[in-house]
Amino acid sequence: MAARIVLAVRESQYIEPLLHYIHHSEYGGMLRVSAFSMLDAFMEFMQGEEVPDAVVGDPSFIEAWLVEGRNSVPWAVLSDDGDIRGNPSGSLAGGQMIIKYQALPSLLESILQLCDLKRSRMASVPKEETLLLGVVSASGSSGKTTLALNMAKQLGGLGLSVFYLNLESVDSSGLFLRLPEGSAPGLERLLYELKASAGEGGQAQSGKMELQQYVIRHESLRSEAFRPVDNLKEKLEMTLTDTLDVLEELSGAGRYDVVIVDTGGIEEQQTQAVLQRSGLLLWVLTGDKNSMHKTGRWLEHCSKPHSGRLQDVQGKSRFVLNFAADANSGGLLSEGVEMDAVLPYISSWAMQHHGELCLNSPQFIFGIQQLCSGIIEPALPRVFTGNGI
Repeated sequence: MAARIVLAVRESQYIEPLLHYIHHSEYGGMLRVSAFSMLDAFMEFMQGEEVPDAVVGDPSFIEAWLVEGRNSVPWAVLSDDGDIRGNPSGSLAGGQMIIKYQALPSLLESILQLCDLKRSRMASVPKEETLLLGVVSASGSSGKTTLALNMAKQLGGLGLSVFYLNLESVDSSGLFLRLPEGSAPGLERLLYELKASAGEGGQAQSGKMELQQYVIRHESLRSEAFRPVDNLKEKLEMTLTDTLDVLEELSGAGRYDVVIVDTGGIEEQQTQAVLQRSGLLLWVLTGDKNSMHKTGRWLEHCSKPHSGRLQDVQGKSRFVLNFAADANSGGLLSEGVEMDAVLPYISSWAMQHHGELCLNSPQFIFGIQQLCSGIIEPALPRVFTGNGI
């Protein structure tokens, strides 16, 4: 859910490039800005019924507004020189100071901190509001991890509480992320504790573990995750039942709005559990015939009675064409199955050390924002609109 910001400055030439940058960057999904360069128009807006998440402006605008007595929202004064009336701390009787002329990403991060976007999402959410989102592919090298990580970052930036779960046999997310400091025991220990709590012949009960002790926080991803599993054998021995237990624990904790599950091979037990348990499935395809053919065959298999508990896969599946040469590359996968989103091919990703670029490409970010708006938002309408808060 984007933060609603009121910006009030004297110079219209300050407003235009800032709004242009927001619109064409990842901040477009985080901020909704109402900008004013005339005091009268600003005061009229602030006297209306709409209550913004924060007010940022020149001293003359802020002072005029504060005289009216309506200062129940966070606010900050924009300082030309980093100092306001001899107060170097920047604390202004309940407000803050933000340097007016600085790099735009730094300026916008300061505004986001002022808003405290996550304040309304920190409270526990009911279990039924946790969306389990499986990212799957019938063929390799489709870009599942790139898509899943970008989605986690964008949804986390909207103020949602997001968990990124990597179920690849070899966790490739480390190519994109730097591990934070700390020694959380991780997925291996959680699996052990879940089995121990179930007892012999029993079943693990969801929502009983204190997940905080097992997870790490990726600030660059704005999401939580498990530390990558060191012992490959433990990951390979993770059964369908083990995976279902972990998914139930994450969804039943009342801690997350969205759990994004990045899977390995579609025939693996972990992925089969994701197909069975997820509330929404994103199939990631590439434009080659092999990817299309394999996806169609797996969908056909899941529709058969002998597929176990996978008959409802088709209904909760959405289809994303990745690495597309142009935005019109979508089309029919098979009879009645259409692409729901198209993500662009980014040529710079062919460069060495491209990991950081994969999470900061404006073109791809724009595609991910459209994907979230078109596919994820309908699945979490109360969270996005705020009606469920």
